[in-house]
Amino acid sequence: MSRTIAAPSGWTLGDGSTAAAVASERWARIRWATIVVSIVVIGVIVTTLAQPSTNSTPLSIDNTGDDGARAVAQILRDQGVDVEEVATLAEAYRRLDGSGTLAIASFTYLDEDQIASIGEHPGDVVWIEPATYALSGIEPGLSATVPATADGAVPADCAAPAAVRAGSLTGVRAAYALAAGTSANACFTVDDAAAYVEIDRDGARPVHVIADGSLFTNAALVTDGAAALTLGVLGHDTRLIWYVGTDDETLLAADQVETSELTPAAPASLIAGGVALLLVALVAALQQGRRMGPLVTEPLPVVVRASEATRGRGRLYRRGRARGHAAAALRAGAASRLAARLSLSRSAPRAAVVAAIAQHTRRDDAEIDSLLYGPPPADDAALTRLVAALDALESEVSAS
Repeated sequence: MSRTIAAPSGWTLGDGSTAAAVASERWARIRWATIVVSIVVIGVIVTTLAQPSTNSTPLSIDNTGDDGARAVAQILRDQGVDVEEVATLAEAYRRLDGSGTLAIASFTYLDEDQIASIGEHPGDVVWIEPATYALSGIEPGLSATVPATADGAVPADCAAPAAVRAGSLTGVRAAYALAAGTSANACFTVDDAAAYVEIDRDGARPVHVIADGSLFTNAALVTDGAAALTLGVLGHDTRLIWYVGTDDETLLAADQVETSELTPAAPASLIAGGVALLLVALVAALQQGRRMGPLVTEPLPVVVRASEATRGRGRLYRRGRARGHAAAALRAGAASRLAARLSLSRSAPRAAVVAAIAQHTRRDDAEIDSLLYGPPPADDAALTRLVAALDALESEVSAS
Protein backbone atom coordinates (compact mmCIF):
# COMPACT_ATOMS: atom_id res chain seq x y z
CA MET A 1 0.00 0.00 0.00
CA SER A 2 1.09 3.57 -0.55
CA ARG A 3 0.82 6.49 1.83
CA THR A 4 0.56 10.21 1.14
CA ILE A 5 1.83 12.70 3.68
CA ALA A 6 0.06 16.06 3.69
CA ALA A 7 1.93 18.96 5.27
CA PRO A 8 -0.02 21.10 7.73
CA SER A 9 -0.87 24.68 6.93
CA GLY A 10 2.18 26.92 7.10
CA TRP A 11 4.58 24.02 6.50
CA THR A 12 7.26 24.51 3.86
CA LEU A 13 8.49 21.41 2.02
CA GLY A 14 12.26 21.48 1.31
CA ASP A 15 13.31 24.97 0.27
CA GLY A 16 9.77 26.05 -0.55
CA SER A 17 10.31 26.19 -4.33
CA THR A 18 7.80 24.90 -6.86
CA ALA A 19 8.30 24.14 -10.54
CA ALA A 20 6.33 27.23 -11.54
CA ALA A 21 8.26 29.43 -9.11
CA VAL A 22 11.63 28.13 -10.33
CA ALA A 23 10.68 28.59 -13.98
CA SER A 24 9.36 32.10 -13.32
CA GLU A 25 12.48 33.10 -11.40
CA ARG A 26 14.84 31.78 -14.07
CA TRP A 27 12.89 33.43 -16.88
CA ALA A 28 12.98 36.73 -14.99
CA ARG A 29 16.79 36.48 -14.82
CA ILE A 30 17.36 35.74 -18.50
CA ARG A 31 14.34 37.48 -20.02
CA TRP A 32 16.00 40.74 -21.02
CA ALA A 33 19.19 39.04 -22.15
CA THR A 34 17.16 36.70 -24.36
CA ILE A 35 15.17 39.57 -25.85
CA VAL A 36 18.30 41.64 -26.57
CA VAL A 37 20.14 38.71 -28.15
CA SER A 38 17.11 37.86 -30.29
CA ILE A 39 16.82 41.45 -31.52
CA VAL A 40 20.54 41.59 -32.36
CA VAL A 41 20.42 38.29 -34.23
CA ILE A 42 17.34 39.29 -36.20
CA GLY A 43 18.98 42.61 -37.04
CA VAL A 44 22.11 40.84 -38.31
CA ILE A 45 20.03 38.55 -40.50
CA VAL A 46 17.95 41.36 -41.96
CA THR A 47 20.98 43.59 -42.55
CA THR A 48 22.99 40.81 -44.14
CA LEU A 49 20.23 39.71 -46.48
CA ALA A 50 19.30 43.27 -47.41
CA GLN A 51 22.81 44.28 -48.44
CA PRO A 52 24.25 43.13 -51.77
CA SER A 53 27.19 40.74 -51.77
CA THR A 54 30.47 42.69 -51.72
CA ASN A 55 34.16 41.91 -51.33
CA SER A 56 37.52 43.67 -51.56
CA THR A 57 39.12 41.58 -54.34
CA PRO A 58 40.61 43.86 -57.03
CA LEU A 59 38.69 43.81 -60.33
CA SER A 60 35.89 41.74 -58.79
CA ILE A 61 32.39 42.62 -59.99
CA ASP A 62 31.27 42.41 -56.33
CA ASN A 63 33.83 45.00 -55.25
CA THR A 64 32.32 48.46 -54.86
CA GLY A 65 35.65 50.10 -54.01
CA ASP A 66 37.81 52.16 -56.35
CA ASP A 67 39.72 49.06 -57.49
CA GLY A 68 36.57 46.99 -58.08
CA ALA A 69 34.60 46.41 -61.28
CA ARG A 70 31.03 46.61 -59.96
CA ALA A 71 30.23 49.62 -62.19
CA VAL A 72 31.20 47.80 -65.42
CA ALA A 73 29.07 44.79 -64.49
CA GLN A 74 26.09 46.96 -63.56
CA ILE A 75 26.21 48.91 -66.84
CA LEU A 76 26.42 45.70 -68.85
CA ARG A 77 23.50 44.21 -66.95
CA ASP A 78 21.46 47.32 -67.69
CA GLN A 79 22.19 46.67 -71.38
CA GLY A 80 20.89 43.09 -71.16
CA VAL A 81 24.18 41.23 -70.60
CA ASP A 82 24.13 38.38 -68.04
CA VAL A 83 27.32 38.85 -65.97
CA GLU A 84 28.58 36.14 -63.60
CA GLU A 85 31.82 35.87 -61.64
CA VAL A 86 33.56 32.49 -61.28
CA ALA A 87 36.67 31.30 -59.45
CA THR A 88 37.66 28.31 -61.62
CA LEU A 89 38.03 27.69 -65.34
CA ALA A 90 35.96 24.53 -65.00
CA GLU A 91 33.05 26.56 -63.66
CA ALA A 92 33.57 29.12 -66.43
CA TYR A 93 33.37 26.33 -69.02
CA ARG A 94 30.05 25.10 -67.60
CA ARG A 95 28.57 28.59 -67.51
CA LEU A 96 29.76 29.51 -71.03
CA ASP A 97 28.47 26.28 -72.60
CA GLY A 98 30.35 26.94 -75.85
CA SER A 99 29.41 30.60 -76.32
CA GLY A 100 29.56 33.98 -74.63
CA THR A 101 32.40 36.28 -73.63
CA LEU A 102 35.10 35.18 -71.19
CA ALA A 103 36.97 37.93 -69.30
CA ILE A 104 40.18 36.90 -67.52
CA ALA A 105 40.17 39.68 -64.93
CA SER A 106 42.59 38.37 -62.31
CA PHE A 107 44.50 35.19 -61.49
CA THR A 108 47.31 33.95 -59.28
CA TYR A 109 48.96 31.64 -61.79
CA LEU A 110 47.92 29.94 -65.03
CA ASP A 111 50.09 27.28 -66.63
CA GLU A 112 50.55 26.64 -70.36
CA ASP A 113 47.71 24.10 -70.55
CA GLN A 114 45.29 26.46 -68.85
CA ILE A 115 46.23 29.37 -71.16
CA ALA A 116 45.90 27.08 -74.19
CA SER A 117 42.45 25.91 -73.07
CA ILE A 118 41.35 29.55 -72.75
CA GLY A 119 42.56 30.19 -76.29
CA GLU A 120 40.28 27.42 -77.59
CA HIS A 121 37.13 29.20 -76.46
CA PRO A 122 35.21 30.14 -79.63
CA GLY A 123 33.67 33.30 -78.16
CA ASP A 124 35.33 36.59 -77.29
CA VAL A 125 38.21 36.29 -74.83
CA VAL A 126 39.23 39.42 -72.93
CA TRP A 127 42.56 39.41 -71.08
CA ILE A 128 42.75 42.25 -68.58
CA GLU A 129 46.36 43.15 -67.78
CA PRO A 130 47.69 39.58 -68.00
CA ALA A 131 50.98 38.63 -66.34
CA THR A 132 54.12 39.01 -68.44
CA TYR A 133 54.83 35.25 -68.52
CA ALA A 134 51.35 34.61 -70.03
CA LEU A 135 51.74 36.97 -73.01
CA SER A 136 53.58 34.51 -75.25
CA GLY A 137 50.88 31.91 -74.63
CA ILE A 138 48.17 34.39 -75.59
CA GLU A 139 49.94 35.55 -78.77
CA PRO A 140 53.54 34.59 -79.68
CA GLY A 141 54.35 38.07 -81.00
CA LEU A 142 53.13 39.85 -77.86
CA SER A 143 55.57 41.06 -75.20
CA ALA A 144 55.71 43.53 -72.35
CA THR A 145 57.50 46.86 -72.54
CA VAL A 146 58.60 49.49 -70.11
CA PRO A 147 55.40 51.05 -68.66
CA ALA A 148 54.23 53.73 -71.05
CA THR A 149 52.68 56.97 -69.92
CA ALA A 150 50.65 59.46 -71.93
CA ASP A 151 49.22 62.48 -70.17
CA GLY A 152 46.90 63.54 -72.96
CA ALA A 153 44.35 61.72 -75.09
CA VAL A 154 45.75 58.94 -77.28
CA PRO A 155 43.78 58.29 -80.50
CA ALA A 156 42.69 54.76 -81.41
CA ASP A 157 44.46 54.80 -84.78
CA CYS A 158 43.31 51.25 -85.65
CA ALA A 159 40.37 49.36 -87.15
CA ALA A 160 39.24 47.44 -84.07
CA PRO A 161 35.51 48.20 -83.53
CA ALA A 162 35.82 48.71 -79.76
CA ALA A 163 38.72 51.15 -80.20
CA VAL A 164 36.96 53.02 -82.99
CA ARG A 165 33.93 53.34 -80.73
CA ALA A 166 36.07 54.79 -77.94
CA GLY A 167 37.81 57.24 -80.29
CA SER A 168 40.58 58.14 -77.87
CA LEU A 169 41.89 57.04 -74.52
CA THR A 170 43.11 59.29 -71.71
CA GLY A 171 45.54 58.24 -69.03
CA VAL A 172 47.38 55.39 -70.78
CA ARG A 173 49.79 53.89 -68.25
CA ALA A 174 50.80 50.53 -69.82
CA ALA A 175 51.24 49.06 -73.29
CA TYR A 176 52.43 45.91 -75.06
CA ALA A 177 54.84 45.57 -77.96
CA LEU A 178 53.98 43.54 -81.07
CA ALA A 179 56.61 41.67 -83.07
CA ALA A 180 56.85 42.41 -86.78
CA GLY A 181 54.43 40.35 -88.85
CA THR A 182 51.98 39.74 -85.99
CA SER A 183 48.40 39.68 -87.29
CA ALA A 184 46.71 41.93 -84.75
CA ASN A 185 45.22 45.39 -84.40
CA ALA A 186 47.44 47.61 -82.23
CA CYS A 187 45.37 50.44 -80.77
CA PHE A 188 46.14 53.50 -78.65
CA THR A 189 49.88 53.26 -79.32
CA VAL A 190 52.45 55.05 -77.19
CA ASP A 191 56.12 54.76 -78.20
CA ASP A 192 55.29 51.92 -80.64
CA ALA A 193 53.50 49.95 -77.90
CA ALA A 194 49.73 49.34 -77.83
CA ALA A 195 47.45 49.82 -74.81
CA TYR A 196 44.83 47.61 -76.47
CA VAL A 197 45.44 44.72 -78.84
CA GLU A 198 42.75 42.87 -80.83
CA ILE A 199 43.90 39.49 -82.14
CA ASP A 200 41.82 37.95 -84.94
CA ARG A 201 41.25 34.18 -85.02
CA ASP A 202 40.03 31.89 -87.80
CA GLY A 203 36.60 30.48 -87.02
CA ALA A 204 36.36 32.19 -83.65
CA ARG A 205 35.76 35.57 -82.12
CA PRO A 206 38.79 37.84 -81.44
CA VAL A 207 41.02 37.85 -78.39
CA HIS A 208 41.21 41.25 -76.69
CA VAL A 209 44.23 42.17 -74.56
CA ILE A 210 44.06 45.26 -72.32
CA ALA A 211 47.46 46.39 -70.97
CA ASP A 212 46.07 48.57 -68.16
CA GLY A 213 43.57 46.79 -65.90
CA SER A 214 42.72 49.99 -64.06
CA LEU A 215 40.60 51.06 -67.05
CA PHE A 216 37.94 48.59 -65.84
CA THR A 217 37.84 49.83 -62.25
CA ASN A 218 35.06 51.89 -60.73
CA ALA A 219 37.40 54.85 -60.24
CA ALA A 220 38.76 54.99 -63.82
CA LEU A 221 35.58 54.22 -65.72
CA VAL A 222 34.71 57.94 -65.91
CA THR A 223 37.90 58.85 -67.79
CA ASP A 224 37.74 59.69 -71.47
CA GLY A 225 37.31 56.57 -73.64
CA ALA A 226 37.57 54.02 -70.81
CA ALA A 227 33.85 53.24 -70.57
CA ALA A 228 33.40 52.98 -74.35
CA LEU A 229 36.42 50.67 -74.71
CA THR A 230 35.55 48.35 -71.84
CA LEU A 231 31.90 48.08 -72.82
CA GLY A 232 32.91 47.58 -76.43
CA VAL A 233 35.14 44.56 -75.75
CA LEU A 234 32.87 43.04 -73.08
CA GLY A 235 29.40 43.60 -74.55
CA HIS A 236 29.51 41.54 -77.77
CA ASP A 237 27.40 38.71 -76.33
CA THR A 238 24.44 38.40 -73.97
CA ARG A 239 26.54 36.30 -71.56
CA LEU A 240 29.75 37.44 -69.85
CA ILE A 241 31.72 35.18 -67.52
CA TRP A 242 34.08 37.13 -65.29
CA TYR A 243 37.01 34.99 -64.10
CA VAL A 244 38.79 35.91 -60.87
CA GLY A 245 40.85 32.84 -60.01
CA THR A 246 42.97 31.96 -56.98
CA ASP A 247 45.01 28.75 -56.88
CA ASP A 248 42.92 27.31 -59.70
CA GLU A 249 44.17 24.08 -61.28
CA THR A 250 41.28 23.39 -63.68
CA LEU A 251 41.04 23.80 -67.44
CA LEU A 252 38.52 25.58 -69.62
CA ALA A 253 37.40 22.23 -70.99
CA ALA A 254 35.03 19.37 -70.34
CA ASP A 255 37.87 16.91 -69.71
CA GLN A 256 39.31 17.61 -66.24
CA VAL A 257 41.65 14.60 -65.98
CA GLU A 258 44.52 15.12 -63.51
CA THR A 259 43.16 18.43 -62.39
CA SER A 260 41.43 19.37 -59.17
CA GLU A 261 38.78 21.99 -58.94
CA LEU A 262 38.67 24.00 -55.75
CA THR A 263 35.21 24.45 -54.33
CA PRO A 264 34.27 28.16 -54.27
CA ALA A 265 33.75 29.62 -50.85
CA ALA A 266 30.21 30.16 -49.66
CA PRO A 267 28.88 33.73 -50.01
CA ALA A 268 29.43 35.96 -47.01
CA SER A 269 25.68 36.52 -46.64
CA LEU A 270 25.08 32.76 -46.41
CA ILE A 271 27.77 32.35 -43.75
CA ALA A 272 26.47 35.29 -41.70
CA GLY A 273 22.90 34.03 -41.99
CA GLY A 274 23.98 30.55 -40.87
CA VAL A 275 25.81 31.92 -37.84
CA ALA A 276 22.80 34.05 -36.91
CA LEU A 277 20.44 31.08 -37.18
CA LEU A 278 22.83 29.03 -35.04
CA LEU A 279 22.77 31.73 -32.35
CA VAL A 280 18.96 31.84 -32.45
CA ALA A 281 18.81 28.05 -32.09
CA LEU A 282 21.26 28.19 -29.17
CA VAL A 283 19.27 30.87 -27.34
CA ALA A 284 16.03 28.95 -27.94
CA ALA A 285 17.62 25.73 -26.66
CA LEU A 286 18.86 27.43 -23.51
CA GLN A 287 15.49 29.04 -22.87
CA GLN A 288 13.52 25.86 -23.47
CA GLY A 289 15.99 23.68 -21.61
CA ARG A 290 15.70 25.77 -18.42
CA ARG A 291 11.90 25.66 -18.42
CA MET A 292 10.27 23.30 -15.91
CA GLY A 293 6.78 22.10 -16.72
CA PRO A 294 4.14 20.67 -14.35
CA LEU A 295 4.78 17.32 -12.73
CA VAL A 296 3.08 14.35 -14.36
CA THR A 297 1.81 11.48 -12.21
CA GLU A 298 1.74 7.95 -13.54
CA PRO A 299 0.36 4.78 -11.96
CA LEU A 300 2.97 2.41 -10.61
CA PRO A 301 3.33 -0.83 -12.60
CA VAL A 302 3.46 -2.79 -9.33
CA VAL A 303 2.31 -2.19 -5.77
CA VAL A 304 5.23 -1.23 -3.53
CA ARG A 305 4.95 -1.60 0.22
CA ALA A 306 5.21 1.59 2.19
CA SER A 307 8.21 0.34 4.17
CA GLU A 308 10.15 -0.46 1.00
CA ALA A 309 9.28 2.90 -0.55
CA THR A 310 10.37 4.66 2.63
CA ARG A 311 13.71 2.84 2.73
CA GLY A 312 14.28 3.51 -0.96
CA ARG A 313 13.52 7.19 -0.54
CA GLY A 314 15.87 7.32 2.42
CA ARG A 315 18.68 5.80 0.38
CA LEU A 316 18.10 8.33 -2.38
CA TYR A 317 18.18 11.20 0.13
CA ARG A 318 21.38 9.82 1.62
CA ARG A 319 23.05 9.35 -1.76
CA GLY A 320 22.11 12.86 -2.81
CA ARG A 321 22.95 14.28 0.64
CA ALA A 322 19.47 15.84 0.66
CA ARG A 323 19.28 16.22 4.40
CA GLY A 324 16.90 19.18 4.09
CA HIS A 325 14.34 17.21 2.10
CA ALA A 326 14.68 14.17 4.40
CA ALA A 327 14.19 16.30 7.48
CA ALA A 328 11.22 18.08 5.90
CA ALA A 329 9.53 14.74 5.15
CA LEU A 330 10.15 13.44 8.69
CA ARG A 331 8.85 16.65 10.28
CA ALA A 332 5.77 16.72 8.04
CA GLY A 333 4.93 13.12 8.95
CA ALA A 334 5.44 13.71 12.64
CA ALA A 335 3.39 16.91 12.61
CA SER A 336 0.56 15.18 10.75
CA ARG A 337 0.44 12.24 13.17
CA LEU A 338 0.70 14.46 16.24
CA ALA A 339 -2.12 16.68 14.98
CA ALA A 340 -4.34 13.63 14.43
CA ARG A 341 -3.64 12.27 17.93
CA LEU A 342 -4.54 15.66 19.43
CA SER A 343 -7.81 15.78 17.47
CA LEU A 344 -6.63 18.61 15.23
CA SER A 345 -7.46 18.84 11.56
CA ARG A 346 -4.74 18.55 8.93
CA SER A 347 -5.29 22.20 8.03
CA ALA A 348 -4.70 23.37 11.60
CA PRO A 349 -2.33 26.37 11.73
CA ARG A 350 1.23 26.02 12.93
CA ALA A 351 0.67 27.90 16.18
CA ALA A 352 -2.30 25.68 17.14
CA VAL A 353 -0.29 22.48 16.58
CA VAL A 354 2.63 23.78 18.65
CA ALA A 355 0.35 24.97 21.46
CA ALA A 356 -1.52 21.65 21.67
CA ILE A 357 1.70 19.59 21.77
CA ALA A 358 3.22 21.86 24.42
CA GLN A 359 0.11 21.54 26.58
CA HIS A 360 0.25 17.73 26.51
CA THR A 361 4.02 17.36 26.96
CA ARG A 362 4.67 20.35 29.26
CA ARG A 363 7.46 21.42 26.93
CA ASP A 364 8.32 24.97 25.90
CA ASP A 365 6.52 26.25 22.77
CA ALA A 366 9.79 27.50 21.20
CA GLU A 367 11.42 24.07 21.66
CA ILE A 368 8.55 22.27 19.89
CA ASP A 369 8.41 24.88 17.12
CA SER A 370 12.13 24.51 16.50
CA LEU A 371 11.81 20.73 16.49
CA LEU A 372 8.94 20.58 13.97
CA TYR A 373 9.57 23.70 11.88
CA GLY A 374 13.20 24.58 12.44
CA PRO A 375 16.05 24.86 9.93
CA PRO A 376 17.37 21.78 8.10
CA PRO A 377 20.13 19.77 9.84
CA ALA A 378 23.70 20.67 8.98
CA ASP A 379 25.06 17.10 8.83
CA ASP A 380 24.09 13.45 9.17
CA ALA A 381 24.64 13.49 12.92
CA ALA A 382 22.20 16.37 13.32
CA LEU A 383 19.67 14.51 11.16
CA THR A 384 20.01 11.44 13.41
CA ARG A 385 19.43 13.55 16.51
CA LEU A 386 16.37 15.10 14.86
CA VAL A 387 14.91 11.66 14.13
CA ALA A 388 15.42 10.61 17.77
CA ALA A 389 13.89 13.84 19.07
CA LEU A 390 10.80 13.50 16.84
CA ASP A 391 10.35 9.88 17.94
CA ALA A 392 10.62 10.90 21.59
CA LEU A 393 8.07 13.68 21.10
CA GLU A 394 5.57 11.33 19.51
CA SER A 395 6.05 8.86 22.37
CA GLU A 396 5.35 11.60 24.93
CA VAL A 397 2.14 12.64 23.20
CA SER A 398 0.96 9.04 22.86
CA ALA A 399 1.64 8.37 26.55
CA SER A 400 -0.09 11.49 27.84
